[in-house]
Amino acid sequence: MARTATPAAPDGSRKHPTEGDPATLSPSPTESADTGSTAADVDRHVMARMAQANAELLVRVLRGDEPVEGDPVMVALAAARSLGVVVDDVLHGLVVRARRDGRTWAEIGDVLHVTRQAALQRFGGPPAPTGATVPPTPPLHDAGARAVELFDHFFNRRWDALRAGFNQRMLDACSVQLLSSVRAQLPGRADEAFEMAGPQVSRLGDYTLVDVPITMKVPLAFRRGFKRRHATGRTTFDDAGQVAGFFILPQTAPTP
Repeated sequence: MARTATPAAPDGSRKHPTEGDPATLSPSPTESADTGSTAADVDRHVMARMAQANAELLVRVLRGDEPVEGDPVMVALAAARSLGVVVDDVLHGLVVRARRDGRTWAEIGDVLHVTRQAALQRFGGPPAPTGATVPPTPPLHDAGARAVELFDHFFNRRWDALRAGFNQRMLDACSVQLLSSVRAQLPGRADEAFEMAGPQVSRLGDYTLVDVPITMKVPLAFRRGFKRRHATGRTTFDDAGQVAGFFILPQTAPTP
């Protein structure tokens, strides 16, 4: 979820994130807050961010690039476990896509270096629903207010309250250690460093997407004052009302 670690200064102290390098929950410094075109796109993007976030945290901790609270080995272990869960979920999704594209179980097994029977046993099941027409479902009625509350929990490091609304996949993929790592890279206390504007709610397939405009006050180096960076906090809710995605996306062209 964090794109890069906040760099360490030569004396071992932590620098503030620079204007061009904010800590985010997105995989790319140039990613905008555009939504995917389909619900499947949303699902893939969530998994891609989670896989990259956990992999990057694991690498940074193992290399000693990022100071962490507590035992680094345990933080790395949590990241490795979450990464394994995400990769397994992605693998199942890719197999479903391959089957929809007409690939045989023998072809899939060959790629995975297992037999056709082993691939079928591991990934087989009832076929995914095809494009049956269903009436549109409105967004969750309280999604905007809930999203703002979730980001308030995040900024104030209330991890239990934040994760209480996560669905099982998010609980597995987004550990406290990962959330803490991202939050540590963002400047200051929540009431001093962040401002949130009105949420923007939309519906896409089985998901309700909420984008919350966020202004971050980044301290200027060598003199008093702040520069303002603008980002978008995105929360994705599934149809059960649980959190299926939670990110902070940097704007590609921040306002001075």
